[in-house]
Amino acid sequence: MGSWARIEQVTVKCSPQKAKVDDTLAFTVGFRLDGVVRRNFHQQFWEAAYDQHDGGLRMAFKAELRKSGVRLLAKPLKEEKFVRRAVFFWTRNPEIPHRVWTTVATEFETILYPKTEEEAREMMFNVTRSFELPASALGKGNHNLGASVSAKWGKHVFTERGEASGKSPSLKIQIA
Repeated sequence: MGSWARIEQVTVKCSPQKAKVDDTLAFTVGFRLDGVVRRNFHQQFWEAAYDQHDGGLRMAFKAELRKSGVRLLAKPLKEEKFVRRAVFFWTRNPEIPHRVWTTVATEFETILYPKTEEEAREMMFNVTRSFELPASALGKGNHNLGASVSAKWGKHVFTERGEASGKSPSLKIQIA
């Protein structure tokens, strides 16, 4: 399963990194899914899938913000699960020189219409999530935080069922 994809470039950023206990911390977690599932996400396979009544790709993502070095069963500070869907459709758009194209429905209930295959891959597989956390939830002192991310998808004409996960490097935060 792991050979179908891997999660790369996992990052976590915090603003501010030096905060007061009554501040609100803004975290940004980013990553990209790469591998066969991303490479096979192109127009010829969209059309083959459409012709076989495979109408789209559903990706389930999870992003967690955790204290680093804390035992495995510890509850994450923040956790978010979300879904992105690519829907393949018959197009009559004169700007698109193909019979079948895709839209990407994001977790924000926005439907995006990519102009190129690469733009569709970026919309589907590049992820940025924002979290807010009161500094008081961490308490005074120095803290090491990290992000854990994962993705799951089902079997389709162009990919087997699979999942991938990754972790960010540790981020140091100081709260006074």
